Amino acid sequence: MPSPRRRSSGIRIVLCWIGAIVGLTTAVVTWSGLMSGDRVVYAKQKQTSGGMTTLSGDVRRSAHYVPGEVLVKFRDEASSAGITSLNVDIGAKELRALSMNAAMVHQYKLDGALSVDEAVLKYRSNPAVEYAEPNYLYSLQAIPSDAQFGTLWGLHNTGQSVNGTAGRADADIDAHEAWDISTGSQNVIVAVIDSGIAYDHPDLAPNIWTNPGEIPGNGVDDDGNGLVDDVHGWDFLTNDNDPMDPVDLNPGGNEGHGTHVAGTIAGAGNNGTGITGVMWTAKLMALKAGGVNNVLSTTAIISAIHYAIAKGARVMNASFIGPECSLAFYDAVSAANAAGVLFVAAAGNGGHDGIGDDNDNMPNFPSNFSAPSVCDGHQKAALGNVIAVAATDQHDQLATFSNFGSTTVQVAAPGVRINSTTPTSTMTTVLFHNFDSGPTGLGYVFGGTKSTWGFANSTSFSQPNSLADSPTGSYQNDTDSFAMGPVFSTTGQRGCRWDSRVRLQTELDTDGILAETSRNAGTSWQIINGASGSSNAQFIPFTWGDLADGAADSQFRFRFIANDSQVFDGVYIDNVRVVCVAGPPSGTTDYQFFQGTSMATPHVAGLAGLLLSVNPNLTVAQLRNAILNTVDRKASLSGKVSTGGRINARAALISVLPNSTVTVHKAGAGTGTVTSNPAGIDCRTACNGQFPQGSTVNLTAAPDFGSVFAGWSGDCVGTGPCTLTQNATVTATFNIVPATPASSQASNGGGGGCTLAPGTTGDTLLPLMLLLSVVVLLWRAGRR
Repeated sequence: MPSPRRRSSGIRIVLCWIGAIVGLTTAVVTWSGLMSGDRVVYAKQKQTSGGMTTLSGDVRRSAHYVPGEVLVKFRDEASSAGITSLNVDIGAKELRALSMNAAMVHQYKLDGALSVDEAVLKYRSNPAVEYAEPNYLYSLQAIPSDAQFGTLWGLHNTGQSVNGTAGRADADIDAHEAWDISTGSQNVIVAVIDSGIAYDHPDLAPNIWTNPGEIPGNGVDDDGNGLVDDVHGWDFLTNDNDPMDPVDLNPGGNEGHGTHVAGTIAGAGNNGTGITGVMWTAKLMALKAGGVNNVLSTTAIISAIHYAIAKGARVMNASFIGPECSLAFYDAVSAANAAGVLFVAAAGNGGHDGIGDDNDNMPNFPSNFSAPSVCDGHQKAALGNVIAVAATDQHDQLATFSNFGSTTVQVAAPGVRINSTTPTSTMTTVLFHNFDSGPTGLGYVFGGTKSTWGFANSTSFSQPNSLADSPTGSYQNDTDSFAMGPVFSTTGQRGCRWDSRVRLQTELDTDGILAETSRNAGTSWQIINGASGSSNAQFIPFTWGDLADGAADSQFRFRFIANDSQVFDGVYIDNVRVVCVAGPPSGTTDYQFFQGTSMATPHVAGLAGLLLSVNPNLTVAQLRNAILNTVDRKASLSGKVSTGGRINARAALISVLPNSTVTVHKAGAGTGTVTSNPAGIDCRTACNGQFPQGSTVNLTAAPDFGSVFAGWSGDCVGTGPCTLTQNATVTATFNIVPATPASSQASNGGGGGCTLAPGTTGDTLLPLMLLLSVVVLLWRAGRR
């Protein structure tokens, strides 16, 4: 048995991780700081005379990792016997081995007395270990804005008002101009590593990737990759074949992050529905690594990366960050680099003050893989396939919340008031327990150490009953007890989550409640969430997390843990629900405005897809250079991103295309200007322009005042429009307008008058002589 000291340490680590992924509001201790960088506001608990707790501010850094798990990479020369002996000594059981760069990273579950920190240190001290680290957590980087329709200013900004804020014309990525060259291709696969995708959204369904090696719904692993029916991707969070993106409107919940990102990359264009993405046509691969709690683990992320490489993705979108530099994560992105896959990463949103941080000084990952990094003392080179993206607003200014970095962030893209697709919020209820009528018949089983679980009839959200760890008083020290719910099925369901109402009062960090799930009727359990602290005597909405879809033997349990210190009232749980997504999203209403570097990143990923649509043979270096070397430089971004600019889609596309050259010469005594559509030529003397090969170029000649356009010669003739589709040289002739003769016919009419005849050569002096006569007459009149 572990010692009390070591057991307390283990509880604290678990509950710190719980805090990192909870997202409570009101007065419950929250750990939602992952959404805004690595500054997390906690609270310090004090006993009050009323028996409840009050919260006072205290700043601490959370433990951003999965409890009880470590990742280990052994050296090539390590023996199997030595590895086995070390694992037994530490008390580690292998969950799975992840293949990366022709090596294996092992994911272990700690079943012994050691905490995560202690186990990592022990592994690192062994010469057979190349590296060991916790299973770090990363967070999605969106900030929800007003949910209403509007125009896509990031793609085409005319200065229009979006959500009540007017923009500045041309503060956009020139997507409208780029679409003259390409709108995308079904041959380009973009992997979205996120909270999933609502793949049945009308604006996304035409562009969702389908695994060509899998026969849908036959229950067979047709392509032999170890995953059954991975038709549109995979859910690496709950390990099932349905990467649906579920909406959770409870505080801190996912509002459809992955679906929003996907819509910006490749919402179907020209279909009369909703919005369009940077690409009108593409293949979006849905790789769910996070869920309703907005966090992603290292193992889920690197599994998704490995899958995307194997299935032919050329671009990966990573709209999430974390403060920890994971060597396993670095190796995975390095493997993508070797495979020619561009990795586009969010720079991150600022800390709790809402102001962006400098990633040069406060690293965030994976975006900082774009620069040299230090991971657990290992110096790692910059990865050439990573582009870190900051966010700009409608005026081409760096968004106030956006992280930046003159060496660690490369480019900026629109990230404020971005309208895109979201999942449906319509849900179907699979299970609902309010404990109000015959709670003992619901099938709950209580057990564990010092268990006092039962049904309370004094405190509840819906009267009269609730589930409680200690219905008649405070909980006991050294408790590790559980309340296990009945077996239920999610067969035929998708996008399932588990939530309830919770009232809590425990010793902060050390005592609290864990939420655990099983997909095999209790044979094995996985911690997915938890809570510690106080809700100030209030029942608050609380989402425990995602559940496996299509599991016939699902089960959950609430596990209460306390150390040997203070005791309090404990936890009350009411209105327990399991709900799943019901029906497809609406093509008219399921859209929303978000903002964040998460929204800027898919603009760059979509641009990368456009580049590949016109030149699929681009190397990852050529792809990256085309994006970074063609930016629109902005004074507001100087010193904030290494390029000093915001992406320009048309310029990037032109840079990778075979071009036609149109050369214009001028002739004649007159003057004028020749311009082109699309833009590229605007000259008064000889000039030339570069245009994508095969595109249509229209030349227009505009004579100056006093001149006339006489016509084209060379590859165009006549005086009409000049239309070209290949290399060409033309001459525009401008002549002086000839003098128009006056009428020479004298008037024969009566009544007198003055007849003006055309003047001879000497008559040009007559107007001057007349003027001098008038001057003389006026002078004489003045003398008199």
